[in-house]
Amino acid sequence: PDVETPGTGKITEPGKPAVEVPNVTTPAKVTPTVELEQDPKTGDITVTPKKPDGSIYPPGTVVEIPGKGDKPITVTIGEDGKGKVPNSELPDGKVTKPGKITEPGKSAVEVPNVTTPAKFTPTTPTTETPGEIEITRKPNGDAIVTPKKPDGTTYPSGSKVEIPGENGTTITVIIGDNGSGEVPNDKLPKGDLPGKGTVTEPNKKPSQPVDVTTPARKTPTIELDQDPKTGDVTVTPKRPDGTTYPPGTTVEIPGKDGNPIIVTIDKEGKGKVPNSELPDGKVPGTGKITEPGKATVEVPVETPAKVTPATPGTPVKPDTNGGSGQDTPAPGTPTPNADQVDTKTTVDNGAKSNDSQNVLPNTGTESNAALASLGLLGLLSGFGIVAR
Repeated sequence: PDVETPGTGKITEPGKPAVEVPNVTTPAKVTPTVELEQDPKTGDITVTPKKPDGSIYPPGTVVEIPGKGDKPITVTIGEDGKGKVPNSELPDGKVTKPGKITEPGKSAVEVPNVTTPAKFTPTTPTTETPGEIEITRKPNGDAIVTPKKPDGTTYPSGSKVEIPGENGTTITVIIGDNGSGEVPNDKLPKGDLPGKGTVTEPNKKPSQPVDVTTPARKTPTIELDQDPKTGDVTVTPKRPDGTTYPPGTTVEIPGKDGNPIIVTIDKEGKGKVPNSELPDGKVPGTGKITEPGKATVEVPVETPAKVTPATPGTPVKPDTNGGSGQDTPAPGTPTPNADQVDTKTTVDNGAKSNDSQNVLPNTGTESNAALASLGLLGLLSGFGIVAR
């Protein structure tokens, strides 16, 4: 295409259905250019046609540039790849129209937006070349253009500044009493555009060109905030300066199977999308904001996936020993149904164990042995009574 074109692409694998690919931008076709340079003293124009790779055309190439009325100015290119147009043949005012390049033995190629400068009287003084053309931004994206002379002073009211515009055009800014002019955000190019700028004071010829970069336009945004519990999404479109859009604004975001989800903005500047309407997975793509009575603006956005609620009732996880994970009695804890241990055996073992230990002073070991002996005698007496 003649200009860069964003949209949706498709990939079709043999034997399979086509798959859509969002956010595909087809680049603009590369075309030749026609450079026009005006002599600030004589007003004559040097015409230099260039091929897409920047190389010059051969001698005999014919170039047509816009002229007075509907009649083009025809120039034949010489050995140096250039041609000349006298100041007297130029239109009274600047003219921007398509031009043509016809190489010998080949068909003509159209060049969009060739600007032929206006003729001027050689005695007219030239505008002082600026030290810089300063460009700053407002929160809403509008550009403030302030040309400054080499000593830092500004140009008089009514001065005209020309900076690079989209598709080979120029953006003209008229300077006000404060030494600056404005370019609305929507008149700026889609991307930063470096090039040359000039300043023309009232009743003077244009200045020599200086380097300047026209900044890219600022774009709105679409904020999507998903509730982690319900999965519902709150949609908030915002202007470049961060303010919200009025009620009735419609917003489109990518949805299931290429079908957009449409939301109407309320008085709070927001809209809602139920979880049930969301796609099963995230979908990146292009959103659209349409303010009542205004043109639609496209914005890159990614629609979040639908939230699936957690299933209630989580089963008890078995432990590594094959149990249920429930608390079990600690080993060695007596239980009511535990087998009785022979008391005599226990006492004997205890006595033997005591005999094998070294008696330490002040530990009470001898008293404990005496008590154990009394306990043993008591048990023997008990057995005697039972025997009788």
